Amino acid sequence: MLYLRTADEIIFGLLSILGIFAVYYGMIILRALVKHIKDRAPLSSYLLNPEKIRTPYFLFAGLFAFLTGLMAFSDFLDGGFNPATTLQYSTFFLGFIFAVIASVFIILDMHFWYTRFKRFI
Repeated sequence: MLYLRTADEIIFGLLSILGIFAVYYGMIILRALVKHIKDRAPLSSYLLNPEKIRTPYFLFAGLFAFLTGLMAFSDFLDGGFNPATTLQYSTFFLGFIFAVIASVFIILDMHFWYTRFKRFI
């Protein structure tokens, strides 16, 4: 039982640290968008440079968020919120792992937009 608690603390710690980065990047992005609400300069500069457009990270974040939801649903079906068997432990921890991976891709996507918009502040 000690192992389960330590792993939860590590995973929630990672999610908290990623959340701090997300708040910072989000505030800068919103500040740039609000500052240039009339001239739409940040969005125009991004859309006028097609060579910088690449596969967005939010597609990967959406995939891992779907897998997180799937693991949470399977936890609900097999009673894995209080794990006792190997299957319940695996679905329980896979949900956390997919959530961390989805968070990483969300942060990468926000960093992508942050690098594009920080020059407009």
